[in-house]
Amino acid sequence: MKDQHFSNSTSSVLFLITLYLFVFQIWAIWPFTVDDMYITLRYARHWSEGFGLVWNINQPPVEGYSNFTFLVLAQLAVTLGVDPVVTLKSAGIVGLFITNWMLYSINRLWVNSRLAMIPCFWLLAYKGQIIWSVSGLETTVYEAMVCTSLLCIFKGLGYSYYPHIKTNPRFRWIALAGVILALASMTRPETPALMFLFCILLVVDQANSKGIISKTLMLISFSFLLIFLPYFLWRLHYYGRLFPNPIYCKGLTGVAFVLDKNYLKLIWPFALLSLPAILQSIKNHDHRHYFLWLPSVLYLILLAGADSVVAFDNRLFLPVLVLFLPISLQGLILLVGFISSKNSLWLDGRIYLSAVLVTIFFVPMLSLANYRHFTQNPLAGEQLRQKVLFWLQRNLPAGGTVVLGDSGFIPYKSNNQFIDSYCLNNREMTMITTPGMYQRFCDEILATNPDVLILTSLIENGKIMYAPADACLAKKLTNHTQYRRTWSISSGDQHSVYRYEIFSK
Repeated sequence: MKDQHFSNSTSSVLFLITLYLFVFQIWAIWPFTVDDMYITLRYARHWSEGFGLVWNINQPPVEGYSNFTFLVLAQLAVTLGVDPVVTLKSAGIVGLFITNWMLYSINRLWVNSRLAMIPCFWLLAYKGQIIWSVSGLETTVYEAMVCTSLLCIFKGLGYSYYPHIKTNPRFRWIALAGVILALASMTRPETPALMFLFCILLVVDQANSKGIISKTLMLISFSFLLIFLPYFLWRLHYYGRLFPNPIYCKGLTGVAFVLDKNYLKLIWPFALLSLPAILQSIKNHDHRHYFLWLPSVLYLILLAGADSVVAFDNRLFLPVLVLFLPISLQGLILLVGFISSKNSLWLDGRIYLSAVLVTIFFVPMLSLANYRHFTQNPLAGEQLRQKVLFWLQRNLPAGGTVVLGDSGFIPYKSNNQFIDSYCLNNREMTMITTPGMYQRFCDEILATNPDVLILTSLIENGKIMYAPADACLAKKLTNHTQYRRTWSISSGDQHSVYRYEIFSK
């Protein structure tokens, strides 16, 4: 009777926690939208209007996006007359739900149904997960694809829910994993590297069954290539480059290890928790742990030199963070079981208490009020961009050329031609070696005779900080004979101001 009462009470508490973490937090952060989402929407709008996948109409194509499946979804929304912003943000929430469902299912391979929810709560408590779920970017949808593919791999290898033992391989799940990884590769460009890692780990897991290895690798590779290869060959022919343009812009141009350091600051407690589980798995010849923590190592390598712009709160690491959590739970259970009573009632209770302490001390969280406050600056930024857009509509005819680095909302809403001074949608800039990319752009852009140049800057405590190209252009335009500063507009408070300066002929 006491066990039943404890079980019912626990279920009620878990439901209330889920309601708060998933519903109330999403409701509080819903107004937040990242400006980079509108890059995808500009391509989608031009595509739906029949101009193709181009940044500027009647100009050579450039792959300024890196989330093709989201682009397809946005194009469908535009074509059907549905609000594409709401569509992409809603897709992010669906992705968050599926991510947690798949995370729960992965945990069920090791623990019972109630304990399996603990990593889901860790993930939902993390502020970065909630912020990026409604941003309009593909983050949570990609997370869902990665988690689903890994669950399919585990099922394909014969693993079933706790306390069942391993069975014979089920190859249909392996084939399905390849399909999902192919779709993930069309959503984020780093997925083929993850696919390669998973293939190596499949070989490790089936090392004693050569016939099964061959069939497993053949199925996952065939199903992956069947979908991904036609897409890859098409985009290689259409754009003429191996990777999307943002990879050349931001993949190796940031300060070394900035993103890595931020991720390690978040993950180190969970890495320590996972050690007992990893050691036990090695002792038991259970290779599943490699699938959970090696993806984080892979991403630390891939993102070692990545730009930190629009990657705050570990956005790019979230797909591998979610994989790390199950093995952290296993380690926590082993630690608590080692020092605690073997009575199942009290053991579960102490595991819950330990999980709560981990959340409080090691998971960066925000209150509902903090989430609502967080949305204020992005909303103010969009209002500021709306004013710049109005100026362009009043003072520049359709088709006029604008140099702008803050290329999101304004280009999406405008019919002008935009030269991206931050290079994401600028193929010519990425043809230059990285160190001199912005300087050469600054030296040559005025000779192309653009109609308008818009510089963006952040002023904090009196210090003006420009984007790389804009810093150079600000000096050149100070006493330029052809261009003059026509208008300046800003928003913020006395400590932090975001400013647009418009220079026209």
